[in-house]
Amino acid sequence: MGGIISSVDPGSIAEDLGWRKGDEIISINGHDLSDVIDFRFYSSDEFLTILLRRGDQTAEFEIEKDFDIPLGANFADVLFDGERTCGAHCIFCFVEQLPKGLRKSLYLKDDDFRLSFLHGNFVTLANVSDQDLQRIITQRLSPLYVSVHATEQGLREKMLGRSAPSILRQIDTLAEGHISLHTQIVLCRGINDAEHLDQTVSDLASHYPAVQSIAIVPVGLSAHRRNKTPIGSIDSEYSSDIISRVKRWQRRFLCDYGTRLIWAADEFYLNADLPVPSASFYEGFPQIENGVGLVRKFKDSARRAARILPDSLPRATKISIVTGRAAGSLLKDWADSVQTKNLSINVYPIKNTLFGEMVTVTGLISGKDIIEQLKGKDLGDAIIIPSVSLRDCVFLDDITLDDVQIALGIPVIVVKPLPYQLAKRICEGATRS
Repeated sequence: MGGIISSVDPGSIAEDLGWRKGDEIISINGHDLSDVIDFRFYSSDEFLTILLRRGDQTAEFEIEKDFDIPLGANFADVLFDGERTCGAHCIFCFVEQLPKGLRKSLYLKDDDFRLSFLHGNFVTLANVSDQDLQRIITQRLSPLYVSVHATEQGLREKMLGRSAPSILRQIDTLAEGHISLHTQIVLCRGINDAEHLDQTVSDLASHYPAVQSIAIVPVGLSAHRRNKTPIGSIDSEYSSDIISRVKRWQRRFLCDYGTRLIWAADEFYLNADLPVPSASFYEGFPQIENGVGLVRKFKDSARRAARILPDSLPRATKISIVTGRAAGSLLKDWADSVQTKNLSINVYPIKNTLFGEMVTVTGLISGKDIIEQLKGKDLGDAIIIPSVSLRDCVFLDDITLDDVQIALGIPVIVVKPLPYQLAKRICEGATRS
């Protein structure tokens, strides 16, 4: 199967050739297309022979162009042959901890190296063949984001719940092909920590510079977990120990490689009640989407926000901000610090009844929980909800933004969850006539 065109850029080669929405590009220079990566890679040649299907008709186009001129065809689906699913049953898999009744797409366990390259998704490489590795190298699909968890083969397969190729052999191959990797270790207390963690970190660090970063992130466990493998809780003392060990590794790697290379996720600092490091410590935040450095970004954004909020707003403004419980104290401290004349901010950390109280991140709060926990409260002029809680204006439980607005009878504003963006929206709302 080829790629179905969703739109054609005005003035492009595709428009000149008469291509249109719904046409299917089957092959380029004899190469079948499995995804948009193939399309971009093969269409970069200067001389192209393209097979295109429209309905029952097939046509061949011969094109001569500069190598850096795009054809101008766009695709709604970046994967033409469908998404590769995981096939693993990780002892901590969050998809297998979901409650019943959520939208169907949430139960799909993707493990597709192409989405790792395109969108930064973490993949295990457990379903990647030698042919796939060669394609990654040939098409320069770099960087990739890889879930390692453990480099000891038996332990890694135990954690994945399936057989898997040697991750170190795969990393060796990718390193020889000059592919960069950002890696993560989901830490499960009593399973892949202690001497196993030492071994994994040592193995990954030995592959620098191919391994560009290592993140240690705490396992997330919901109330609906069905896997019976016992995993210890990550408490304050344990978090402090992990941070201390990470600091020791960082000192060594700075000396050996000129980079810290490894970082602990913010949750360890919050659990241990320890201050997060400065922005320079994170060396460009290579794994911020993985929860590494978000708190520092928040604090720096808070300082910027304080500078743009005036001492007094032109009219009385009261807003309510929704957040997960993990960020509740951070956001409340900031809100208290910027309370000024005519400005009142209430912060509502939402208890997660959908996944269980141990799940405290903002991105997993549900629309139903927001409605039930805020109904009847004096919410002021508007509710601000962080954008990470929604996708296309829909919460995880299929409650829409409109549903929340109607149920609470108040405007709802979606904002990126950083104080500077919050402050900008507050100022805009207060000055709007």
